[in-house]
Amino acid sequence: MHLKKIIAIMGPTASGKSGLAVRLAHQLNGTVVNSDSMQIYKDLTLISARPTPTEMDGIPHLLYGYADAWTQGTVQDWLEKVVPVLKEVENPILVGGTGLYFSSLINGINEIPEVDKGVRQTVRQMSIEEVRKKVKDCPFSDPQRLRRALEVQLTTGKPLAYFQSLPKKKLYDVDFKTIFINPPRELLYQNCDIRFRQMIEQGGVEEVERLLTLKPTGGVLKAIGVHEIISYLQGDISKEEMIEQAILSTRHYAKRQITWFKHQIKADIVCTNPKEHIDIV
Repeated sequence: MHLKKIIAIMGPTASGKSGLAVRLAHQLNGTVVNSDSMQIYKDLTLISARPTPTEMDGIPHLLYGYADAWTQGTVQDWLEKVVPVLKEVENPILVGGTGLYFSSLINGINEIPEVDKGVRQTVRQMSIEEVRKKVKDCPFSDPQRLRRALEVQLTTGKPLAYFQSLPKKKLYDVDFKTIFINPPRELLYQNCDIRFRQMIEQGGVEEVERLLTLKPTGGVLKAIGVHEIISYLQGDISKEEMIEQAILSTRHYAKRQITWFKHQIKADIVCTNPKEHIDIV
């Protein structure tokens, strides 16, 4: 049986992924499908660098801006939304910088039992120090992941690492054509700098100010630049300090993304310039 072919464009922030996706969508009569964990949030348009209507250039864009500020936006949530879309849409083009989204879809996921609601409530009431003392065999340092590990452990009697060691299950068996955009580092950093300054000029501070009125508790607060803008709004740092710190955070994030993609996904095509012609046949 001939498997459906899906193009997946991945790479660091500010590398030109969205522009390439639109160009290929025009060539293939395709639809762009979001694979970025921050661009799912409806109240974070500028700071997440969500494509504008002009940048979309008449191409349908799906799974952008669907999540509320208080939702966690987990990989599982995205997978449940993206698989039906990929099955229904003709010539879908996945694009984004969230590595776990891509690896979970391409390589499959670990099947982890559903957590008991009572256990979840108990763990949520514990301090992160208590969680760290109780959780076993967990390599994570992120508080959310540590809590998740303890919830699984208390529900099943087994550490999360046990379930992660089991064979992965693919949710959708398709033929992926993976494109990894990896521009020269100096150019990438220059793009990061220019883009964040443009975000601020276009109203990035005001966007985060509006976001805070919604009392966000989800993953939206992890978007690069949000923490720095909050510090500025609270009067802890100056505007220029905020910009410089956010730019540095963006560069560090881009570097981590590059490292992750290089080690976790073997791309079919590695592209240093997304504006050049790419043969995807």
